[in-house]
Amino acid sequence: MSEFLRRRTLIQGLIASIIALFFPALAEAAGPLIKPTKIGQKIIFQGYTYSVVKSKGKLIWRKGAKYIPIKPTPTPSAMPTPTPTPSATPTPTPTPSATATPTPTPSATATPTPTPSATATPTPTPTASSAPISKGVVIAQSSQILEGKTKIVDAKDNDGRNQKFAISRFSGNVKVFSSVCTHQGCVLAASGANLGCNCHGSEFSGFDGAVTRGPAGLPLTEYRSLEEDGSIILLI
Repeated sequence: MSEFLRRRTLIQGLIASIIALFFPALAEAAGPLIKPTKIGQKIIFQGYTYSVVKSKGKLIWRKGAKYIPIKPTPTPSAMPTPTPTPSATPTPTPTPSATATPTPTPSATATPTPTPSATATPTPTPTASSAPISKGVVIAQSSQILEGKTKIVDAKDNDGRNQKFAISRFSGNVKVFSSVCTHQGCVLAASGANLGCNCHGSEFSGFDGAVTRGPAGLPLTEYRSLEEDGSIILLI
């Protein structure tokens, strides 16, 4: 029996590979060919996140947001300009000379010596050079997200699709999460600093997207984001 199962799995994998190679559009429309085994199971397929939900008593794959790998953002560095040291050039001091005239009353004539002065060179102010920042799409304004709160906003993603994003601010730092519950795919609602699911009661932390109450078992997906010039940007 184990040999039969191994052969069947090998044949299914070969068929899936042929479909993905010659009919990529058909493979994407059909969804993952791996059999779903439990609610909340997640995989990456054709560049999108798929999660298992229950529909009409059956486990099916539901297509989610496009998978965006997180990349580190380079930190701008300041390059100070060395400060030149002012230098003073002394002027040679002439030696005074006395001229004597053979008269009944001899007199000496002294020439005053000029005082040398030092000229200081102004010091240039160092300037900081910053590296260019990767751009994306604006999904909210900074004024919408209050300190210690989480908010659900409607915006377009980098592919121009309308989505709901969960945005939070703690200690001045802004984070962007998926608003889809990892239990059965229901849309979450903001409740103060956290997020809650009205379908089955799961709750998530707005600080890091972690599960604070079941039945959900997986944390929320976090997107790369940036707050700049009063806007919150979903990075590409």
